Amino acid sequence: LGNSVVLGILAIGEVNNSREALCLSEFFWELVDASIKDETAKTQLPWGEGAEFWNEKLMNSLSGYLEKSGYENEWDEIAEKQ
Repeated sequence: LGNSVVLGILAIGEVNNSREALCLSEFFWELVDASIKDETAKTQLPWGEGAEFWNEKLMNSLSGYLEKSGYENEWDEIAEKQ
């Protein structure tokens, strides 16, 4: 999805501040929206499970990571807007 902040997080392997935590949280929901568009368009996915399966796995991973890193409020702030 071309998010430079998230690409930076991936490059260094960690979230360093509240702004990055918010960006990562927003990115997750953008990813969910993109996966819904893919499913609606009947886009062939490279795995057998549906996008919902992987979105749930990713949500558990990201929310758990952010909570453990002290950014639970940032995750919750963005999640509440959904």
